[in-house]
Amino acid sequence: MRIEFLGNDLRYAARRLRRSPGFTAVAVLTLALGIGANVAAFTVVRAVLLNPLPYPHPEQLVRVFDDLRGSNSRDVGMSAPELWDLRDKSGIFQDLSALWPTNANLAGADQPERIEGLATSTNYFRMLAARPQLGRLYTENDERPGFIDGVVLSDGFWRRTFGGDPNTIGKKIRLDNDLYTIIGVMPPEFRHPGRSLASEVDAWTAAGFKAPPFPIPVLRSFRVLTGALGRLKPGLSVAQAQAHLNAFSDQLSRQYPNDYPAPARWALRLVPVEEDLVGKMRTELFVLFGAVAFVLLISCVNLANLLLARSAGRQREIAVRLALGAGNPNVSLRRTRDIQSKEACSQGIGSSPAPVPDRRRTSATTIRRFWSSSTPNASTSRSNWRTSRRRTICTQLRDRKRPRSAQGSS
Repeated sequence: MRIEFLGNDLRYAARRLRRSPGFTAVAVLTLALGIGANVAAFTVVRAVLLNPLPYPHPEQLVRVFDDLRGSNSRDVGMSAPELWDLRDKSGIFQDLSALWPTNANLAGADQPERIEGLATSTNYFRMLAARPQLGRLYTENDERPGFIDGVVLSDGFWRRTFGGDPNTIGKKIRLDNDLYTIIGVMPPEFRHPGRSLASEVDAWTAAGFKAPPFPIPVLRSFRVLTGALGRLKPGLSVAQAQAHLNAFSDQLSRQYPNDYPAPARWALRLVPVEEDLVGKMRTELFVLFGAVAFVLLISCVNLANLLLARSAGRQREIAVRLALGAGNPNVSLRRTRDIQSKEACSQGIGSSPAPVPDRRRTSATTIRRFWSSSTPNASTSRSNWRTSRRRTICTQLRDRKRPRSAQGSS
């Protein structure tokens, strides 16, 4: 019986929608605007802020930057000796990899192209627990004083340049004037956990930073690296690691006074990778989400005003329904179905909010059962009341249709 009532209400709501297409279009588009904007904003917030980074224990990953506080200079670059000191003597890192983003001209493929590369240490992929979808990755066994021979390609670059050919492994490509052998291809979901020069990284290679094109002998003043990517030791927070790093940088400043003069106030700074990726966008994204939520609120208020204005024009219809015996719960439920049908159309355009429980029908059913079981002759009284109401409303309608002259003569 409840399903039959529901079907009748939905058919009634559909007829109401077809009967007033202008009102329906305005109501549906108003809700769809608010819902769609909220879905889009939440999708961005969820992807950027709420989802964890796709690496094991992402809270341990940090970026390491050099600053010169005396001149308020940030991210001045890191030298290879500083990288080795941090890796071997600081005592706070499980792994530490150099980062050196570059642009290179690709030769040896079907079309020449300018690609974005990233030179790292050989432990880069092991630190991120990354696995290739094709071939292999470079490891510490491939360590060389200069650049290694192998290069790892991103999935996008592999498909764009080589058409996704699995026989790409072992082929030679030339980046600028250097010849490399393709040893692996990364899966499509892998991304470098840090900022790049212009776009996504297309190719990864590794270097020992102890041979050309790097200067020989290696100098602390030659800050060729943009920074480093490290993984902290378990149980060490970023604040604790920064405190250790401050003491370590002071120690290096005393040990190498010519390379780190006191007025420069050289220091090392740790930034969690997630914070480095998001930056100031966190506050901006939450403000954007709040703004679109306010847009949804305005849309709901506007729709409520439209429904209120429409209900005022249906007072006669509602009075007729009540006079013919329709109870208040039934009339309210039909109006609720009318609103829910508009909401369903808006969900199809925007997205679907949580369904509203049908509590009003449940309450009406409970009251009817209680009244029928506890009141003697309840059905007879209700039938007589409905009959008298029908007679009254029919008399009122007949009187309204009669000419005024006939009413006056009577």
